Amino acid sequence: MEYYNEKNKKDNITAPGSEKPSGKTKSGKKKKSRRNPLAPVCAILAASTVISLGVTLHLYLKSDNNPPAPSTSRNAVQFYTQDTVENLIEAAREEGEDKGADELRDEIRIKLSDSGKKTSVNDVIRNLYPEYLLYQDGSGYHFVPVEADLPKNSIDNSRLSVSDNGSITYSSASGVSAEALIDVSKHQGEIDWEQVYDSGIRYAIIRVGFRGYGSGDVLLDDTFESNIQNALKAGLKVGVYFYTQAINEEEAIEEAEFVLENIAPYNVALPVVIDVEHPDDSSARGNLISKEVRTAAVKAFCDRIVEAGYEPMIYGNTYTFAAMLDPRGISEYDVWYAFYNNYIYYPYEMSIWQYSTEAQVPGINGKVDMNLWFKD
Repeated sequence: MEYYNEKNKKDNITAPGSEKPSGKTKSGKKKKSRRNPLAPVCAILAASTVISLGVTLHLYLKSDNNPPAPSTSRNAVQFYTQDTVENLIEAAREEGEDKGADELRDEIRIKLSDSGKKTSVNDVIRNLYPEYLLYQDGSGYHFVPVEADLPKNSIDNSRLSVSDNGSITYSSASGVSAEALIDVSKHQGEIDWEQVYDSGIRYAIIRVGFRGYGSGDVLLDDTFESNIQNALKAGLKVGVYFYTQAINEEEAIEEAEFVLENIAPYNVALPVVIDVEHPDDSSARGNLISKEVRTAAVKAFCDRIVEAGYEPMIYGNTYTFAAMLDPRGISEYDVWYAFYNNYIYYPYEMSIWQYSTEAQVPGINGKVDMNLWFKD
C-alpha cells in the first residue's frame, strides 16, 4: 500500500511496526555500500546486547519477584526506556550464573546465528513473548497484551513455504486454503490485466481513492476506473481499498459514501477495505487523533459498508493494530494484515496477509504488493 503525500510522488509506508526493508535514499537511488572496518566488532557488540536484552526481558517479564517496569498491570502496554533497559541488563548480568538464564542465552545465540532462517532481534523477542504484540518505534520497544478472549487465527505458520523468488504458498489444512491476491493503485501505472490473469492471478484489490493527509481532500485514484474495468473484463474478481485520513466518524462516513458511489457500476465481489496507516509526517491529520476516536471512525466506515451490502475489511500493519486501533472495537470485521516476513505474527482472526511489496507479476511494470487470501 502507498499513501498520498501531498507532493504527488510515490512513497511507501514505513510506519513504526511495518518493518518494510529499505535500501534506497529519498531520491530513490540505491545507497552505495561502504565497507566499515569496525563492522565485525559492531556485530559482536550488537549480538551481546541482544542476548542481554533477551535474557533481561525473559527474567523480568516472567518473574513474580520482578514485575515489568514501569507498569505492574498485565493489561497495560509495557514500555522500556533506555535507562530502564540498561538497568535491567546490569541486573541480568548479575544473575548470569543461573542455569535457566544460561539456557536462554544459548537459545538466543542459536536463533540469531542461524543464517538460513535470517532471524532478527524482534523475531527472537516475539518468540519469547507470544502473549504480547511487540512493536518498535523511535522511543523503544512496546509490549501490548494480546486479548485472551478475542478469537484467534487458525493459520499454521509451519505450513507456509517460501520459493526461491520470494513467493509464499500455504499447504491447506483443516479446511483452510490460501489464494494469491495482488493490490494495485496508480503507482503500478498501466496494467495489462489479460497477462495478469494468464499468470494465474485471479484476485485483485484496487485502490479507489484516498484522503490527503495534509489537505483532507477526498480524491479518486487516477487509474481506478481503467483498473477495475479491465480487471473485470479479464476475468478477475475484485475488491477495493480506500486510504483513510478521517479524523472523526463524520469524515469516515463521507469516505464510505465516496467509495460506494464510485463502485456502484461494478461487480465488487471481494471486500471493501479501509486502509489505516501511519504516515511518516508527524503533522498528518490522521496521526493527531486518539486510538478511541480512530477506532470509532473505522467502525463507522465499516458499518456503512455493511449497510450497503458489501463486506468491509480493515488493512494495517502491526503498529496499526497494536497502537492505532482498539482490537475489541474492530473484532467484528475482517482484517488484512501487512507483515513482511516469512511467518504471520498477527494473533487474532484475519483473512488476508500482505507479505511482500516487491513481487513481479506479468502484465505489471515494476513491483507490486503480493498477498495470501485465506479462505475456509
